[in-house]
Amino acid sequence: MLRISLLILFVGLVLSIAVSHVSAKIVQRIVRGSLAPEGRFKHQVSLQILNGDCSYHFCGGSIIDDLHIITAAHCITNLETHDFDYKQITVVAGTTDLRIKTSGIYRDVQYTYIPTSHKSNAPNQYYDDIAILRLRRPLPLNVESQKIRAVNLPTVNQYLPGYTNTRFATVSGFGSFNQSRNPYSGEVDTGSTNPRLKFAAGWINQDDNPPCTDKQVCVRNFQSHGACHGDSGGPLTDEFKNTLIGIVSYSDHEWCGETTKYTRVSSYLDFINKVRAGGWFYADDNISVYQEEQDFKHEQIMQRYQHCDQLSEK
Repeated sequence: MLRISLLILFVGLVLSIAVSHVSAKIVQRIVRGSLAPEGRFKHQVSLQILNGDCSYHFCGGSIIDDLHIITAAHCITNLETHDFDYKQITVVAGTTDLRIKTSGIYRDVQYTYIPTSHKSNAPNQYYDDIAILRLRRPLPLNVESQKIRAVNLPTVNQYLPGYTNTRFATVSGFGSFNQSRNPYSGEVDTGSTNPRLKFAAGWINQDDNPPCTDKQVCVRNFQSHGACHGDSGGPLTDEFKNTLIGIVSYSDHEWCGETTKYTRVSSYLDFINKVRAGGWFYADDNISVYQEEQDFKHEQIMQRYQHCDQLSEK
């Protein structure tokens, strides 16, 4: 009966989901997909910067404990050189609508950790596409338990092909929600990102061309609904176990909603555990550590700025 119930639940999920498309290069928001209800993705965060009179969303991330956010390395590095770009990032947690400034919990990033191997990528390559952000102040996970919570990390072999019975996963994010073919240029145009959190589902451990490496997980999206521009760094989760399977990385396809490549979190547990245990250590040659400016205090003023460059779906 339990298996039948789970099957019925997933069938209902597939029918209700509209996931966003992923464009050919960096994956950054959810095309199509369904609007996320309050309290469903409490681990989801938005990475934002202040520029002029506006706050801007540029990537997603996930809460792994009160001081650490996990995201994609390409979100915070130059796509050509892979140098750290010092964005002065503020994490926004606990909201499903970025326009409602009073609904979010704001925390500035103090340190950023990236595998040193990410720097060795060729331009526009995204191997070892993972980063951890250490916050200047901890998130109130206990006090704000109704709004935010940490996502569980997988075990070493969890969700690898042949080691799991899990076949479905859910991606969430604030990325682009539509694409269209430009009739004049023939190029695929990707629409605005959406200030409202959306989600979509897909099949994990699928074939792709070129194929995923053993440190990636390929996800074939249901009904062309999946991650897109603005969703990068966001979570791919097993909702039944509240467990993080992957981090939105990129797609080799022109349209969002085709097969998407995610960084496989279970392949980076040593990196994650060292960062969480070591704080701001600098002793490991395999991990690059970057520190934000000491006078960077945007979390105190972020609510005063309107959220810009995102259009909500009708």
